[in-house]
Amino acid sequence: MCYADTDTHADGTATAFCYCGWSGDYATPTAADTAATNHERDTEEIDAAIVADAIAANG
Repeated sequence: MCYADTDTHADGTATAFCYCGWSGDYATPTAADTAATNHERDTEEIDAAIVADAIAANG
């Protein structure tokens, strides 16, 4: 599971980032926050799929 966060810059732009190494620069803090939320949700879905596959494979 990833935990993304954002950093707002003096010029009004923002960076979204995660400890996994993912990051992105955005025009607004709102856009960065949305990207961070989407990143967390997307990785949760991937993690759930991996667990489901492992359970199916191992009964």
